[in-house]
Amino acid sequence: MPTKAPDTPTLEDRVRALEDRLAIYQLMMSHPPAVDGGATDVWAQAWTKDAEFDRGPPDPEAHSGNYEGSYGLDVIIKEMSGPEIQAAREAGLAHMTTVPYLIVAGDKATATNYTLVFGYEKQGFRIRRLVANRWNLERRADGWKIRHRALRLLDGNKEARDILRQGVEAGIL
Repeated sequence: MPTKAPDTPTLEDRVRALEDRLAIYQLMMSHPPAVDGGATDVWAQAWTKDAEFDRGPPDPEAHSGNYEGSYGLDVIIKEMSGPEIQAAREAGLAHMTTVPYLIVAGDKATATNYTLVFGYEKQGFRIRRLVANRWNLERRADGWKIRHRALRLLDGNKEARDILRQGVEAGIL
């Protein structure tokens, strides 16, 4: 009977890897409709209790709450349910995120992608923001969760390019 090489993944390993990727994609792809639809509970449950959201410096066109720097779940939830984002929803708001470049290693994963934010104006929609994202995710007892997310406006700054480059070069941070 042939023996399996020690580094050859089993069928169970391969199925689990596919399930992990699908769960992470679902988690990340739930973000835009949850934000735009005002599903605060769904959005908040995507984050770990000790999560951090790092937006870096303010962008030239203030986003909801105009939060900047790094902050935790309490501020994330405050922003998600705040009057600024509600006003943006009522004016016509659409977040779109791209499928990520994803590296999964055990119970941790790193995803790198883009998010576009569209706003409705009299002549139609226009892109209000385009950012580079780095998502650090962890498998918890209740599934995959966002532990840290950093984004930087793609306005030519080096930090945004670094997020993209490091995402494909370094893998898990």
